Amino acid sequence: MKLAYLKSLLLLPLLLLLIGCQDYGKMKQHLADGYKELDAYCLYVGRVEGFPYLAQPLNIWREESKNISHTARINARLDAFQQAGLLTLTQAIGKDGKTYPLYNLTAEGKRYYKSPRTAGFKNIKNLNDAQFCYGRREILEVTDITDRETDFYGGRTTETIVDFTYNLNDVPDWVHHPAIDALDAYNIDFSANPKNKKGQVYLTKKGNTYYNYGTSVSIETILSGYYL
Repeated sequence: MKLAYLKSLLLLPLLLLLIGCQDYGKMKQHLADGYKELDAYCLYVGRVEGFPYLAQPLNIWREESKNISHTARINARLDAFQQAGLLTLTQAIGKDGKTYPLYNLTAEGKRYYKSPRTAGFKNIKNLNDAQFCYGRREILEVTDITDRETDFYGGRTTETIVDFTYNLNDVPDWVHHPAIDALDAYNIDFSANPKNKKGQVYLTKKGNTYYNYGTSVSIETILSGYYL
C-alpha cells in the first residue's frame, strides 16, 4: 500500500507537468494571428477558370472532363449563386454555334470571389477552381490540445489537434439566401448561431511554426495548406 501510495505521489507531479506543457493561451494567440487574414468559409463552385464563364458542355475527350457529373454540380451551384445575387446570367454563343448560359460576377460577387491562391492555398500549383469566401473567425478559447504520432505526412510526425471555440463575424446577407441553403454540397447549416461555434484544426510543426495541411469538417472550410 505504501509503495502504491508513493508511486501515486511521484506520478502526480509528472502528470501535472505534462498537462502544463500545453500553453493554451499561447495557442489561442497563435490561432487568432493565423486566422486574422483568412476567410472563415469558402464555398466551392468548381473548375471555373474565371468569369465570365460560358456553361457549355465539357468536351469528354479533354483530360479535365473525365468526371462529367462534375458539370451538373457546377451548373447547380452557378444557378444558386446567380439567384443569391453574386452572378449575372445572360446567353452567349459557344464555339459550336449553340447558345449557352453566360455567367459573370456582379459587384457583390467580386467582393467574395476568390481563386484558390487568393483564398489561402500557398503550396498547390495550377489551381483554377472558383469559390466564394466570406466571414472572419474571432477566436474565443482553446478548449483542448492533443498531440499524437502519425505517418500521414510521409514520415513519422507529431500532429497537434487543437479544439477551440469562435464567433463567426462579417457574414453577408446572401449566405442566407434559400438557393444557397438548398445546396447539399457544403454540409453547412447556414442558419446556425454564429456565436460560440466549435472548431478543430490539425497542425504539424516546422521549426517554431505550426503548419496546417488541412482542417476537419467541424471547422467548415476547404482551406488547406496555410501557415498559422
